[in-house]
Parts: sequence; C-alpha cells; structure tokens
Amino acid sequence: MATFRDDAYPYVYPRDATIMTMALNLCGFYDRSKRFYKFLNGLRRKDGEFFQRYNKGFPYVTRSGEHDVTPLVLQGIYDTYKRSADRAFLEEMWKLTNEGATFVLNSIDSSPGLIYTLRSIHENRVLEEGFEIWANCSSAKGLLDASRMAKELGYYELSELWENSSRTLLNNVLEKLYDHDKGLFIKGLRPDGTRVESPDISELAPFYFGVCDDRAALERTLRHLKGTIWNVRIGGFKRFRDFEVVQDWHWYTGGIEDSWPIFTIWGSKFYRRLGMIEEAEECLKFVEEAADDEMYIPERVASVRGYLAWKENEREFSERILRGIAKVERSGFNTKIPDHVKWAFPLGWAHAEFILLEKQETAKDHELLESEIKVPQRVERPG
Repeated sequence: MATFRDDAYPYVYPRDATIMTMALNLCGFYDRSKRFYKFLNGLRRKDGEFFQRYNKGFPYVTRSGEHDVTPLVLQGIYDTYKRSADRAFLEEMWKLTNEGATFVLNSIDSSPGLIYTLRSIHENRVLEEGFEIWANCSSAKGLLDASRMAKELGYYELSELWENSSRTLLNNVLEKLYDHDKGLFIKGLRPDGTRVESPDISELAPFYFGVCDDRAALERTLRHLKGTIWNVRIGGFKRFRDFEVVQDWHWYTGGIEDSWPIFTIWGSKFYRRLGMIEEAEECLKFVEEAADDEMYIPERVASVRGYLAWKENEREFSERILRGIAKVERSGFNTKIPDHVKWAFPLGWAHAEFILLEKQETAKDHELLESEIKVPQRVERPG
C-alpha cells in the first residue's frame, strides 16, 4: 500500500509499488517483490492495462488512461528477475509481460509516434492529457525491458519488435519533446500540437529512466527547475507551480505552498551525478527536516496557511481525505519545519526513492539506445 491504513492512500498503486519493489530488490528482499507481481498477475486487466490503484484486487475509485503505469510494471518485473535470477518467476510473468508490452505498443499514436495518455505521474488530465514526457520515457524503458525478457525466454521476434519500438519511441521523444532553443525537455504536447512548457519536475524523466545521458541538458534542467519550482521558504522541489495550469483545489490535497520529498530526493540524486555536492546536500537537508524522528517521510510538506486554504476550498471530502485530515490534526501540526504540516506519512514511494538514492547504480540504458539515436544538443543562437 502507498500509506498506512489510517492515512490518505491505503490502496495498492502499481506506480508507487513498482518503485518500492526496486528498492526492496536492492536490499535483497526479492520474495516480497515477487509476491507483489504475483498479486498483479491475478488482477483482471482490460487489454493488458494496469489502472491507477486497486483495493482487494479490484480497481477502486480508479482511472484508466495513466499510460506510465503499465510500462513501469514491466520495468519492475524485469528488475526483480535481474536481481533474483529466478527464471521460474520470469516464466510465470510472461503472459502479463506480453499483454503489457502489447498494450504499450498499441498506445503509440502513429501520427507523432508518441504515447498518448490522459494522465501521468501527477494524475491530472488538465495538465497531462496528450503526449507527456514521463509517460513516454516510462514506455520507452518498459518496452526495452520487455524486449530483454522476451529474449531471455526465446521469443526473439517479439524481442526485436519491442526493442526497435523502444528506439523509435525514444527518438520521437528526443525530437518532439525537446526544446532545442532552451536545451530542455518540455512537459508535453497537446493533441492539437500546442506545447506544454510550464515548469514541471517530470522534465527529469529522460534522466530518471536512464534513456538519456546528456549531462549538459541535465544541468540546464536542474538549473531551470531550481529557479522555477524550488520552495524558497523551506527548501525542496514542488511538482509544478500552484495554479499555473491546474486550477481545481482538489489537486492540491494537503495544501499549497508545499514541497515534495520524493522529487527533492530526485534532485539530490541528479546533483550527485553531476558532482554538485553542495546542491545535493541542500536537497537532503530538506528531506531530513520533512521526516519525523523515526525517519518517516511524507508525501508533501505544506504551510499551515496553505493547508487551511486547501481545506476551506476543497469540495470532495472523500473517506480517504477525511482520514488524512484526521491524521494531520491529531498530530497537532507537529513538524520540524515551523508553521508547516506533513501530508500522507509515511509514504512508501518516498522511502523507496531514498533507498534508491543511497544504493542504486546509474542506469545505463542510454548506452544501448544511443547507437542509433542522436541525443539532442542545444542550438546556440547568435546574439
């Protein structure tokens, strides 16, 4: 589950859980990861797609059309096999893998050659409908890992198809979701071709999934995000700027004027990769202050003012939101950061990212994919 039962997210989110299994695998807990994928294998899947969240094996107040989820599951299955070397597990997961990779392949819109999604990492249609960067990079990586599993099991034609599709998809990401003038990836394209250029933490997706290793572009991206979505009051990265694109208060559950430890851990990881140690430590300092004395890490930290403003304007007080409110207010707004509240703690995904930060080696998938793909370089304009 994403959180404990007494908090806002007591459900199984395949997106969160897959990243949690990658952390478990690095710690040697392969059996726990296998149990999760065997649970997924028993779910009913329309056309091979995994939905946003489940409760007791069934979709629960869930959404389809979050097309980053299914390829993430493929990555998690491959990671579990790679770490455990359990061929019987891989064979057991083959039907799921085949269905999932076929679903991803069928989700590519032939016109731009990109994955079309209704929602993605932020689960928000207003912000993410179209050809979005996180969903597309997740899909490129998911197809690549599916091709590796197919090859391992002797399905060579499928392996070649999925690997070539991964290359083509990534090539289209680098061509169409990259701003050559600014030297940055963009959030996405709308179906009508309009570019979504509002700053968003998911601009780090090509580096997160290891399908791009342009260090200059990574440094420019971090500089851009630090200047636009870094919380100057308390530190830490936001997801995106409050109310720039998303106007509905419901999408600020837990409060505005916030920072997210998950994404700040990403910042620390990428600053480390670039050797920018001072900036990496600044990110970790916020994460430590956001956590409690037991090192429980929340989803977000919001100002008390921002929390109360959200609570006043929220119109969808579901059972899960009421649980989250009760937990926050039982704690007496007790955080290490004065005048701020923690929302959804501990959050499994945040803990997984912390483990991955400390233990994971750098992904090298770009080395396989770059042989036929030119990583974009910034075009310097005179004057």
